[in-house]
Amino acid sequence: MRRAVAGVLLLAAFACRARQESPAPTKTLARPTPQAVEPGLGFLDGTRDGQPEPGGTLYRRLAGEPTTLNAVLQSGVFEAQVLQYVQRNLFDYDAKLNQVPGLAESLEVSSDGREYVVTLKADAVWEDGKPVTSRDVLFTVEKIHDPKVPAPVFKSLFEDLEKAEALDARRVRFRFRQPYAFRAMAFVLPVLPEHRFAGQRFLSAKDNRSPLSNGPYRLVKWKTQESLELERNPRYPWEKGNFDRILFRILPDNVTAFRLLTSGELDEDQLDASQKAKVEALGPSGPCCRLVEFYNLDFNYIALNNRSPLFSDARVRRAMTMLLDRASLVRDLYRGSARIISGPWAPDSPAYDASVEPLPFNPEQAKRLLAEAGWGDTNGNGTLDRDGREFEFDLVVSAGSDIGRQIDEMLAAELAKVGVTARVRQMEWSAFVEKVDAGDFDAASLGWSSADANPDPYFYWHSSQCPPNGQNNGCYRSAEADRLMEEARSTLDADKRKETFHRLHRIFRDEAPAIFVVNPTQKHAFEKSVRGVTTSPLGLYGIWPGPLGWWKKAS
Repeated sequence: MRRAVAGVLLLAAFACRARQESPAPTKTLARPTPQAVEPGLGFLDGTRDGQPEPGGTLYRRLAGEPTTLNAVLQSGVFEAQVLQYVQRNLFDYDAKLNQVPGLAESLEVSSDGREYVVTLKADAVWEDGKPVTSRDVLFTVEKIHDPKVPAPVFKSLFEDLEKAEALDARRVRFRFRQPYAFRAMAFVLPVLPEHRFAGQRFLSAKDNRSPLSNGPYRLVKWKTQESLELERNPRYPWEKGNFDRILFRILPDNVTAFRLLTSGELDEDQLDASQKAKVEALGPSGPCCRLVEFYNLDFNYIALNNRSPLFSDARVRRAMTMLLDRASLVRDLYRGSARIISGPWAPDSPAYDASVEPLPFNPEQAKRLLAEAGWGDTNGNGTLDRDGREFEFDLVVSAGSDIGRQIDEMLAAELAKVGVTARVRQMEWSAFVEKVDAGDFDAASLGWSSADANPDPYFYWHSSQCPPNGQNNGCYRSAEADRLMEEARSTLDADKRKETFHRLHRIFRDEAPAIFVVNPTQKHAFEKSVRGVTTSPLGLYGIWPGPLGWWKKAS
């Protein structure tokens, strides 16, 4: 998941500062994000499916319930999948990773790379008929800055904001303290309606469960632990969604969801390798389904809490990685549809250095590393111990993640062979997210779902971003890694930045702040009548129009 937190000054404080002269904006920013290499499976272009046939209902699955529908407070993929229909961003990514206009029509950047001017579209409007204005944009960024407001997706993107001001009802100027190579990505940003939050406590406002739409759909009903229903927003001024209605069914259990998919009660679902094989066994003439498979920028990993006395030593963390047989995972669990990784990027990211080989599966070497770090069985009970503490811990995983659970169980079995006890513990989604965001765990099985193409690891691995300040959930600390992360994000030359990322990659491999597992293919099944499906390095959902371009062909 894309998450980032950092506490900084309130936006209101910027108005008290002396005004600084700055270069006038000189050009409209319209450059692509860092290029990702298209993998061998290729991508689908749903625009080639013909003229959409509007109408009907799309039945989609949510594997967990959203914790909020306040776009600033969102922290996971379930919120993002619903909000994509309800809340437009200032800008979005298309399937080629270019930033395209959303609520805004232009983004201008100054010659020194520190000042940006966002201009809203004149006809951007809320579902209550009020226009989307610069006051809404300022209100949104003010809440992102508020240290009392958890805004995990967006907070770090504005951490060095020096000043923000409305130039008029449609234009907002942002001034940052220093240039940042990926600054434009900060403006892939939703906007909240200031007038709806007036007189309410932001964290408990009714709009957090009943958001005011500025997108193509509006929320009609939210049945807790059951479903969310959307319908077309009649005031949306631009291209309408193809379906009359979107119904998200909340289905944490994969077996139940797969049964509903194959019986025609769901129109789409993400599959694991075994489910893909079952669909393939039905054959193309069977009742289900159309398979879509591709590599994107997602990966999974097991976070190790570097603050824990169990995992504060890099030798121990390396040993943990060397006790997970990732080649067997690829062969048996993923059935060949995954790639082993050696750092916190997918292989198609420009930051990934393919020459940095993953640590091998090597239990003997892992035992030697544990012994070097002082772990031995001093009392003869079969469990390693050090300084009176036995090496045992909880390895937490979301209840909806069968793949994560199976990976954890494989690791736990290998750990047991060398005298380490890992208790695999599944947790309900919201409780799991709360524990991970707080850094309140020893080890946690996580998946990285890329909401953008930004390869900057600063928000998630820099020492300044340890909870409660940020999303370095395992609190990895390395002076050299910090220096390289700071260097990369301030380097505007793409080739030099890539060199820095590659040096950093080797540090991540060698110091093993987490167990980096695999970059699996994305496997989805669609009811056969669903058309307009486009895939990209950001997957199915992180692009525009993405699911808004889907439609059903009449039989």
